[in-house]
Amino acid sequence: MTRPAASDSMPNRHPVRTLADVRDVLATEIERVAANPDLDPIRKAQTLAQLTRVALRAMELETLDARVEAIESTLKFRKEARAQEETP
Repeated sequence: MTRPAASDSMPNRHPVRTLADVRDVLATEIERVAANPDLDPIRKAQTLAQLTRVALRAMELETLDARVEAIESTLKFRKEARAQEETP
């Protein structure tokens, strides 16, 4: 049995470019798998576990990315403040 390509079953609504995009795609796929009554229950559970694991990792990375951006912003602000203090 051949499986249709992902693009055959559902066209990509927007490109996946950010962690938020990844999270959104995973959430959509988790909902689709959970709602599919035709899947074998064991296969469904395995697929949901795998998608959930990947979604959790994406959320962790998104949080980490936001924290790094906040630290970088603070460091930049402090550097600029010091430069202004040193200017006569």
